[in-house]
Amino acid sequence: MSNAWGRSVSVLVFTAVCVIAAAQEKTQEAKGNSERGITSESREMVKGRLPRYFASLVNSEQRIEIYLIQSKFRDQISELKQQLEKLEAKQMQDIEAVLTADQRDKLFDFRNNSRKKRSKEPASSERRNPTQPEKDSANQTSNMSNK
Repeated sequence: MSNAWGRSVSVLVFTAVCVIAAAQEKTQEAKGNSERGITSESREMVKGRLPRYFASLVNSEQRIEIYLIQSKFRDQISELKQQLEKLEAKQMQDIEAVLTADQRDKLFDFRNNSRKKRSKEPASSERRNPTQPEKDSANQTSNMSNK
């Protein structure tokens, strides 16, 4: 009887220790999250995309922290991208200013022809698979000669 009583007490003590340890871990985790600025509201609001290869490496808390970091830098990055686009446009204007009027006209024609070709090309889903043979008259005649 004492052996069964001893096991029951040890199971009870073990359970109590586990519960206390889990409670302490939760409070430490909550304290760490509040220090990093992770709240329940921010968890719901934060959206982002993990960098390549991170999904299998990070846990949910790290994922949220990464999303918060991304949101912190998002506005700065978009402003810098806009500045870069303006600089590139200015650069192209300066480069085109070097050309003569005839050269600019030819450049304009080249660009228009390129746009027309791109608009006539089939969408990427409609393009032929390079591993599939083309169905044209040349293939049909070579097939007939093989028969």
